[in-house]
Amino acid sequence: MRLTIDKSIKEIPYYPKAALYGGDSGWVRLSSNENPNGPSPKAVESIVESVFALNRYPESEYELKSALAGKYALKPENIIIGNGSNEIIETSFRALRYEGKDEALLPAPSFAFYPIAAKIYGYRPKIVPLRDLKIEPEAMADEIGERTRIVILNNPNNPTGTIFEDAQFRRFLERLPDEILVVVDEAYAEFVDSPAFPRSTDYIADHPVLILRTFSKAYGLAGLRVGYGIAGQEIVSYLERTKQPFSVNMMALVAAKAALTDERYLKTVLEGNRSGKSYLYRALTEMGVPFYPSEANFFLIKVGPGADDVTKRLFEAKVLVRSMSAYDLPDFIRVTVGTADENRAFIEALRRSLP
Repeated sequence: MRLTIDKSIKEIPYYPKAALYGGDSGWVRLSSNENPNGPSPKAVESIVESVFALNRYPESEYELKSALAGKYALKPENIIIGNGSNEIIETSFRALRYEGKDEALLPAPSFAFYPIAAKIYGYRPKIVPLRDLKIEPEAMADEIGERTRIVILNNPNNPTGTIFEDAQFRRFLERLPDEILVVVDEAYAEFVDSPAFPRSTDYIADHPVLILRTFSKAYGLAGLRVGYGIAGQEIVSYLERTKQPFSVNMMALVAAKAALTDERYLKTVLEGNRSGKSYLYRALTEMGVPFYPSEANFFLIKVGPGADDVTKRLFEAKVLVRSMSAYDLPDFIRVTVGTADENRAFIEALRRSLP
């Protein structure tokens, strides 16, 4: 190839995707932290109604912003909508570029897209290891330097499912210089039961905090790609300037707004996740297999050396999970909580797949 590609681009790793499979029926998909319940019926109905306007550009973004503002007792100007929360992560790196401030402070292991996005936009990732599989905000604060511009905190953390608490977050913010943006990725927040989980929106008025949420997980709209950010109005205004217009399609916008109103659906999802985790925890305990309880819709299982081999054997049984070897956790797999039938199928396949 004759094109000359900058070294910084060549060094960007591929995002680790789930294993490819045939897509035919019979697969148990527990590798991508998806909602196994399907989308909200209200969301589906809204999509059907929207198809006759597909010749028009989507103009319902403000309606979704208004609905979200009502949910959080904020203003629409505090909300930014993205093509998945990943778009808002990228937009943050774009908007915050500043000469001499090119460092992004990132936890690890955590969501694999963070260092990729940082490198794409010319930042130098500075990795802060977890402690006992948990993000420690004050340990992150200890690593802030003169070139630090963005700090990302994942809460609950993917892939560990652990959280940091409100008191920890408050102490972290007290040490934070004003010129640093804190991105708090709360993609799995709806699943959290701990009363100590931070009310992050309480901090956006006085601190440079951007909270990320998504409709991909608890709301079951992963295939539509719609997420949102919450921050002070000035921060949102700068993010909006560097975001593509019409980046979120009409069906995603109307479905997300409808899903917000479907409280019965969300209750069913959360109750199913709790009961599913309880079943899986009991089954693994009976099998003598170590696992790490989670506040999300997934958790880690310690299968010992050769997690890739266990993942492969599960794949051969048409059960998809995620090996954690790419996250520097070679003894672990991550499993998403599925339906009752999927959870039982996973346990049966795991019994046959362990060394």
